Parts: sequence; C-alpha cells; structure tokens
Amino acid sequence: MKDLSIPASNIQTISRERPRLRSRHLSKRATDAIFIIVMLAYPITQFLVTWIFVNFGALSMAFNGSSTYGEFTFSFINFKVIFEDLAKPYPDQANFLNLNSATIVLLNSLGYCFITIFISLPLSLLFSYFLRKKMPIANVFRAIFFLPNIIPIVALTFAFKMSYTTPVGYLSSFFEALGINTAKYPTSQLLVYAYCIWAGLGYNIILFSGAIGRIPKELFESAELDHAGYFKEFFHVVIPCIWPTIVTMVVLGMTHVLTLYLHPYLLTYYDTSSTYTIALNIFQAAGDGASYTQQHQATAYGLFFSLIWAPIILLVRHFMSKKYQGIGY
Repeated sequence: MKDLSIPASNIQTISRERPRLRSRHLSKRATDAIFIIVMLAYPITQFLVTWIFVNFGALSMAFNGSSTYGEFTFSFINFKVIFEDLAKPYPDQANFLNLNSATIVLLNSLGYCFITIFISLPLSLLFSYFLRKKMPIANVFRAIFFLPNIIPIVALTFAFKMSYTTPVGYLSSFFEALGINTAKYPTSQLLVYAYCIWAGLGYNIILFSGAIGRIPKELFESAELDHAGYFKEFFHVVIPCIWPTIVTMVVLGMTHVLTLYLHPYLLTYYDTSSTYTIALNIFQAAGDGASYTQQHQATAYGLFFSLIWAPIILLVRHFMSKKYQGIGY
C-alpha cells in the first residue's frame, strides 16, 4: 500500500513559503491610507490652486501701488481710492436723492440681502407650507415656481426685460401711463430686484419643501389635537423644525451682497440706470482692456468689502444658530 504521509521536509518547505505569500499583500491600515490619500488628493489640490494661490495673488495685487507689470510696490493707495470714490459727487445731479455713484453701488448690493431675507425667503416659506397642506394641483404650482430655474438665465432675463421695454413690452404702456421711466434709477434697480424675487422663489421652495417634508407627521397630528391653527402650526412646528435650513438660506442670501452681478448686467447692459453692484464694479474694472492700476484697485475693492461683510455673515450665522438648538427629530 502506498504511503500517503507527507515527509517532514515538505512540511518545512510549506511553512517557509507561507510568510512570503502573506508579505505580497498590503495590510488593511496601508490600503486605508492609500484610499484616503487618493480621495483627498483632488480636493486638496483644487483648494491650494483655486483658493490659496488665487487669493494670495489677489492679496498682493490689492497692496500693489505699481502701474507696471511684474513690479511690486507696497502701498495703500488702492484702498485710498475707495474712500475717495465715496466722497466724489455723482455726475448726474438729477439722480434719486443726489447720491454719488459709490453709495448707489453699496445700496444696490445691500438691497439684494434685504429682499432675499425679508421678502423672498418669507414668501418661499409660506408657499412651501401651503403646498405641504395638500393644496389642489400642488405639484403643478411647484413645477411653475421651479420653471425659471430650468430656463437659461440669458433667455429668462431677456424675456423679463422685454415685458416692460418700449414699445413691444406689454407692461410698457402701463409704466408710461404712470409716468415711470424704467431705464432710470431707482425704477431700473427695483425691476432687477423684482426679477431676483421672481426667479429665486422656485429654488427656495424646492429646498423648503424638502425640509418640511422631513418633519414627522406626528408633530402635525399633535398640533391638530391641540386645536392649533395654521398660524400656530407654522410658527411653532414648521419654523423650529426647519430652522437649520432657514439659517443656511439666510447666509446664502447675505453672500449675494458680494457675489451678485449677472442679473443687473444682463437686464441693464451697462446703461445709465445705475444698477451696478460691488461684484459688477469689480467685473467691469478687471475686464478686457483694463490697466494694471484698475486691476489692482478692483482687487482692493473686493478685499475691502469682504473684510467688512464676511465677519457680519459669521456673526449672523452664530446668533441665528443659537435659536432652537434643542429641537431635533
């Protein structure tokens, strides 16, 4: 009978080869480290290139008083120009309240924060709440509100402007009967605000509807058992439960002061209607054909208002976040 036992020499050989096979595979700790490095490589590189590098360049340009390319002369002259612009008289003394151009730019920019927080967001909250109450054809209204966010902004602004532009606009005769010139400040700026409210409702309603939809039904049932009406249910159930979403939307609305420029640009096309904003001023000053001095002043302009407005946004977020802290579901 054939002996099937394994020789001792073969057993030793197998035991010696096992460590070699195991050494070919990386440990779990090493694979996790490689995975984390690969996944973080792109965002870290993007942060370094598009934020650190760009902002360092903008910071150096803001304090550069030289008008020659490649030269750096440390100076506060670019910031001095900002205060000089605030003191300059407006060329057209017939404008509303005889404000200078720099003051009009500030008022226009701050106005976007006001209409977003005190007009657009409350309207969006109310519409979202009543859509949640199973109104007839609620989904149709939701689609109508969201429609402006699907259409390209160039086409949407063109259609909005054509509604009141003479002689083809269907609202032009209405404004003419009231003696209102839509191309003159402040009517031109109010029309831009009206467009922002109309176009922004759909986006806000989608976000608020999603937040309200996550509220447990038991809370609404409890409010009905307590005979709470729509008013109390809205302020004592809906608002506290979606407060983090409201805080986020307020913060985003406040950033419009420094970032919004495309709406007035497309609606007014740099005409004499005085609809400039901080961002639109920077866009124009740093555009094609701008000198190095204009580019340096534009970066100083943006840096100056960012240093003022960014802490205000953080403070508002900090104090708003303290309200309804203990509420969760």
